[in-house]
Amino acid sequence: MYEAKTFSIPELDGISKKSIDEHLGLYQGYVKNFNAISSALPEYAKDSEKNAHALSELIRRRSFEFGGMRLHEYYFEQFEGGAKELNPESALAKQFEKEYKKAEHVQPYIKAIGNMRGPGWAILYWDAYGQQLLAGFSGEQHIGHFVTLPIVLALDVWEHTYLLDYGAQGKGKYIDAFFKNLNWGLIEDRFAKLSSWKPAA
Repeated sequence: MYEAKTFSIPELDGISKKSIDEHLGLYQGYVKNFNAISSALPEYAKDSEKNAHALSELIRRRSFEFGGMRLHEYYFEQFEGGAKELNPESALAKQFEKEYKKAEHVQPYIKAIGNMRGPGWAILYWDAYGQQLLAGFSGEQHIGHFVTLPIVLALDVWEHTYLLDYGAQGKGKYIDAFFKNLNWGLIEDRFAKLSSWKPAA
């Protein structure tokens, strides 16, 4: 069984405490739901033929709940310690320059992904085999991932992230606020740990 994590999130610029508190409640719900489904599955599996429909729906739902749980843990952690700019000498900044010519080109790219229509997540992954960053969009939170790739940065763009502060048309303003409050030092640390591992030839 998983337990919901706690996060030390400072006051954010452009994202209200009420919005964060309600968002944390949703995260806690994902943890609770994942645990509940996991507990129920063995009983349904005792007669998998009789419970085939319910079992298949629970299995599908569990990946959705797990995605919501884990992605939100990446998301909230990124605000801890307060806003911090990208260090131009960091390994992450150097990788940005290698792939995107300039580090400042990355943020508009991820913003554009986040502003796509529909709920989901804009995510930056690291592929150790290809030695490259891959940015993508996960519809909802369990569809569209680059399989096996660890996450460097996770941007939640479900409606609940911005409705309270900016209304139904406020996704872009919320995304600007997200990057304004991001602790790039933490993102750099994530990348440093991931990029230190090199696959065997």
